[in-house]
Amino acid sequence: MPIPPESAPSGATAAPSDDDHPELAAANAQAGLWLFAVYLAFYAGFVGLSAFAPDLMARSPFGGLNLAVLYGFFLIVAALVLALIYMAVCRRSAGRHRWEERGR
Repeated sequence: MPIPPESAPSGATAAPSDDDHPELAAANAQAGLWLFAVYLAFYAGFVGLSAFAPDLMARSPFGGLNLAVLYGFFLIVAALVLALIYMAVCRRSAGRHRWEERGR
């Protein structure tokens, strides 16, 4: 959160905001929406199977855990992996943006 100028201690600089780099914010938002769409597809599969194929979700393919539990764990792990991917994409996008600004 940027420091308002009237309350900033002497020598403090305000942090850059999304308003300073709208193209970077737009690129990050677009990446976030794509990754959200991927997760939404995974989640829709879970809900669809739960609603329309409960007998399939009740099967135990591995280690006595039913498919519903395994799919639930998959959703948790997928959310973490997609968050890491989003972080990497944003970091790469910011690096590319800094590189382009140096060239100007």
